[in-house]
Amino acid sequence: MKAGTFFVRTWRILSILGFLLSLFASYISYPEEVAVRFDDLKQAIQTVNRETIFYVAVAIFIINNTLNNLMIKLFRRVPTAQIPVPNQEVWAAHRSQLDEVFTNWFYSLTAAINTVLALGLFVLSLLNRSDRSMQPYDYAWLLPVVTVILISVLVSLPIRLFMKPGDDDSNK
Repeated sequence: MKAGTFFVRTWRILSILGFLLSLFASYISYPEEVAVRFDDLKQAIQTVNRETIFYVAVAIFIINNTLNNLMIKLFRRVPTAQIPVPNQEVWAAHRSQLDEVFTNWFYSLTAAINTVLALGLFVLSLLNRSDRSMQPYDYAWLLPVVTVILISVLVSLPIRLFMKPGDDDSNK
């Protein structure tokens, strides 16, 4: 197994475990009505029932994982000539590696969304704790981290497709 494939599979499994841990830990710590919007004085101006947050998070998780797994299966059925990739003739001779690149990318997209969802639930849990006051460091790191994760995943596919496939397993 290649190092990139191992990393993506490990990240995917850890993101699922992290999401489940964050989901249940945050659900336990949420009050009945969870504050989701605050004013300048750090007072809650909008709340959502904790069951709604729980079920919406579960629905996003299931849809994300199901659709990305479906895309992986459908991608393998697309004829190589119809896949718009750079170096088309080179990748056509290495279809198994092209499938691996796209499979890894879809798995990393799944893991990224799972990770972002888990981090969002965690921050929402921090913001709704009654035993401490809300501070900017409780949530200020979320946007840059989410941005880096999503941009890294989105940019990785074009970068990998511009690279040439290896010679270790052509036409399996």
